[in-house]
Amino acid sequence: MNRYGATLAAIGLLLALGACGGSDKPAAASNRTPIIPSTPVTVPTETPRATPTPVDPTTAARQQVLAAYAVFYTQVINGLRDGGVTYPYEKFMIDPALTAAKDNQTYYKGLRRAKISGDGRLLESKVSDIRVSSKSSTATVVACVTDNLTAVDKNGKVIAKPAGKISRRDGLKLVKGRWMVYLTETQDKSYGCTR
Repeated sequence: MNRYGATLAAIGLLLALGACGGSDKPAAASNRTPIIPSTPVTVPTETPRATPTPVDPTTAARQQVLAAYAVFYTQVINGLRDGGVTYPYEKFMIDPALTAAKDNQTYYKGLRRAKISGDGRLLESKVSDIRVSSKSSTATVVACVTDNLTAVDKNGKVIAKPAGKISRRDGLKLVKGRWMVYLTETQDKSYGCTR
């Protein structure tokens, strides 16, 4: 058989096999793999972001006041216990509170040569009053603290005993973008301690 005859035989064989296929109906859909998917492909879109809600200046100021107050109280305890008259109280206090703190240190650490030991903790604090303006911003913080400091003079005499749990009512003023304590008052613990 020549090449022409072999080609005709192959074509005939293919036609015969195709005719033996059974039914004229197309194969069931489940047996076919579609080229184009039946469900539309969705392109992911960017999730819309919520527009940020502007923060109320008073709310932001309250948070700043409480943060500054926490630093103040920690630093005052450190200054009383470990510092002296040269402790950098001016980083978080202004007059008249600054002068009062330095006078206190002069009395205990200078005149009496006292050693102060113990600790203190800020238990709770809240801003009881705040006034925010472009000219002058002030706030009042009521806090519950522990004062477990003991002062012993050069002769070994206890000159200040721990006060324990007390309340404080302290005033802060915004100075060059920083909240600084300018007024300090100690109150009975019932004034500001809720726990």
